[in-house]
Amino acid sequence: MLDSVSKYFPSFLLKFWLSTGNVLPARPPRVHVYDVYDNELTEIYQTRKDPISIFHELNIGHLEGETRKELSQAEAAFVKLESEVEVVLQDLLDRTVWSGGSCATKKSLPFDRQSVEILRKYFVFLRFRNSAGYRDTVRSLEQSYQTDPHEGVVYSGYRPLVVQLRLRYILRGFIKFLNHTSADGAFTRAVPEFPTAGVSVDAFHEAMELYCWRLCEAELCIGVASEDQEFMLSDRCFGTLDEGFDEDPECCDLFFPIFPTLALYILGTAGEHYPSTSTYLQTSRSTVWLDIGSESASDVHLRNAMILQTYPEYLYFQSLRTVSLSISSYDEFRWIQEHQDYSRLKQRCRQKFLQETVTKTLIVKGSLILTDLTDEVVLIGDSAVAHGSFSDVWKGIWDDPIERRPQTVALKFLRQIMVQNVREKLLKRLQAEVVAWHRLCHKNVSQLFGIFQSPNSIAMVSQWCDNGTICSYLKHNPNTNRLKLLIQVASGITYLHAVKPTIVHGDLKGGNILVDVNGNAVITDFGLSKVLEEEMTDTNMGTSFFAGSTRWMAPGLIFALVQDDGVVPPISTFSDVYAFASICLEIASGQLPYPNRSNDHSVTVDIIRGIKPSRTPTCMLGLTCDGEEAFWNMLEQCWSLEPGSRPTMSHMLSFLEVLEASRR
Repeated sequence: MLDSVSKYFPSFLLKFWLSTGNVLPARPPRVHVYDVYDNELTEIYQTRKDPISIFHELNIGHLEGETRKELSQAEAAFVKLESEVEVVLQDLLDRTVWSGGSCATKKSLPFDRQSVEILRKYFVFLRFRNSAGYRDTVRSLEQSYQTDPHEGVVYSGYRPLVVQLRLRYILRGFIKFLNHTSADGAFTRAVPEFPTAGVSVDAFHEAMELYCWRLCEAELCIGVASEDQEFMLSDRCFGTLDEGFDEDPECCDLFFPIFPTLALYILGTAGEHYPSTSTYLQTSRSTVWLDIGSESASDVHLRNAMILQTYPEYLYFQSLRTVSLSISSYDEFRWIQEHQDYSRLKQRCRQKFLQETVTKTLIVKGSLILTDLTDEVVLIGDSAVAHGSFSDVWKGIWDDPIERRPQTVALKFLRQIMVQNVREKLLKRLQAEVVAWHRLCHKNVSQLFGIFQSPNSIAMVSQWCDNGTICSYLKHNPNTNRLKLLIQVASGITYLHAVKPTIVHGDLKGGNILVDVNGNAVITDFGLSKVLEEEMTDTNMGTSFFAGSTRWMAPGLIFALVQDDGVVPPISTFSDVYAFASICLEIASGQLPYPNRSNDHSVTVDIIRGIKPSRTPTCMLGLTCDGEEAFWNMLEQCWSLEPGSRPTMSHMLSFLEVLEASRR
């Protein structure tokens, strides 16, 4: 099957990436591995020899002796070429990034002609091996074994033989390319030795022409990263210098990250018309000089963005900082609408980088290590700029070691007047919220950078959003796509509800949704349920947590607070859904829920009387009449008195995405 063909990853690449040469400063022999599909970030500390041969997928069915012999010859030809290219690359690294001197002063390096041909041939074939062209070849062979009910009995009997003959033809095509040299002259199109009825060899021949043979005269050059930037490597082992999302076999400009700071470029010509100065055509020249170019930070970020754009299964990298910056560049300069979301990887890299570079840390709850930014952040002003249910928000400046520039941050100080035995209980409450916050990675959920300690309290440091709350942002930007913002909020809440253990926000309202510099919604002040139970038990101050939040609260929460019997309000994912519907009302209409009530007390009376939030004549989501009706009906389901009758947040997210699609 197409998806069953694994990619081939040369073991020597990890060997190089885990090496420092003879003179480079010592660094941890570590490569980060990110599983894009499962969102798992791990580390590799030593090379792994892949026991699988390069053509193991071609060992299909029962192979005859002659076919097995040709398979062994093809694998042996590749193994020989791979051992030769490793030697050439070792020499290349020794004379560049491992030389101990600056590569910037070197404009070119001499190589013997054979070494250049080895580099070109190996990496051109590696690109083909990890491409759709090779996967289609394997899939075609697998399908050839399957019986067609419409074929004749005679052909069906000869099918195994036909497949064997076709496989031999393919293997001979591999062997011919892997063993060829410039001394062999121009490649001559091969012709099948015998008819292969029902099975086309033209597709394979065209794939070899497209991916391999037409690049035999391509030029090679070397790029060396500068400004402390590093390349990323995917399980495909290469990137293309085009701006497409899907694989383009026509692309003949390729790059291969050989080392975190060095990439090999293969630059072909689409029309296959190479100048007479081509190194491949100049057979009389025994020495070939390869150009060396310095890659600026923006160059490296662009190369990494091209790798990210292909949505590989695995990513390999050493520099946490470079990956974070590259993803920022990818998000900012992406060239197609169907981009991939790497926000979780970016946040994980930031967290890990800060923990490893900032000297002070704080251990919370036994094993969780937080970055202590007390010495890194400077408070702005003499007072808080905002006040939450149980915290005060200050503004500060932090010298971000990733961006290497000052960054405005928000510092959320837990309000010490709400607790007794201040230090101990403050830390205990900090643990509850931080443990919930620290493990979250979502682009629509505020990111925790670290903590800040003052003489009387402790603050959590997170991103500062200049655009303020979503409500104030919409007042200044009334033509913004409001439905898109609601989808982002729904995505963030869905993520909170899906993590294990589940995180219930507990205080959803427009004032707790911020808008970042890129116009994206960011959820803040979550994790209330983690600290509410302890605080109500010890201080009986539960109502203070919900000051100003009554309009968005589910009836069950209101009833529990009014009864005042010490029972913790039933905060749940269902109460979050109720509150989210009220946010939808707020964003769609530009009005607060219960707009005719001026204070929380009158809103509470309405809720006790069974009065729900209601639709408004105005809906600023840009929907059709049918879309508006469906939108209001869904909100009314979310406001159901019975929590179990409300839809889930994942259902709400899907519903809003369908509405958005209907607008286009």
